[in-house]
Amino acid sequence: MKAFMKTTVAAALLTTAMFANAAEAQQKVGVVSLQNVFQQLPQAQQISERLQEEFADDFAELDKMTADLQALQEKAERDAQIMSPTERLELGREVEMLEAQRQLKYQALREDSERRQQEERNKLMMEIARETQAVAQAEGYDVILNGSSVIYAGEALDITDEVVAKMTGGN
Repeated sequence: MKAFMKTTVAAALLTTAMFANAAEAQQKVGVVSLQNVFQQLPQAQQISERLQEEFADDFAELDKMTADLQALQEKAERDAQIMSPTERLELGREVEMLEAQRQLKYQALREDSERRQQEERNKLMMEIARETQAVAQAEGYDVILNGSSVIYAGEALDITDEVVAKMTGGN
């Protein structure tokens, strides 16, 4: 009976030691929603405003082209009865040419503005990634996962607010 007791106590101590080592080996994991960080940053709004200013002249030119096109179309409809066939043909060609120019201008402007927006977004996302890494290192995390890749994580694991605070100066 004493031997059985000694064996049981030894097994219990060995098991406890194994669980203690397993608990020490546990990693600290966190989750950050990069998209939420991006949306909460004033820098994102500043990027949007800066790009609107950058492309303001081009959008104004596009608006003028649209207004000119609309005026020509109205003239063509209004004066169609009093115009000669040659005048109608010339005006129709002018409308078509202006519409083609407007479409090309619109497409180029859209592509340029989307490209610039993506460039600026990528710069800010790189900064968010650096700051997330800094928060993770400062708080002793072993692994940080992107919240968009995680199906579920408890609120205690979320470091999104800490990253936002660090990037907005609210340490």
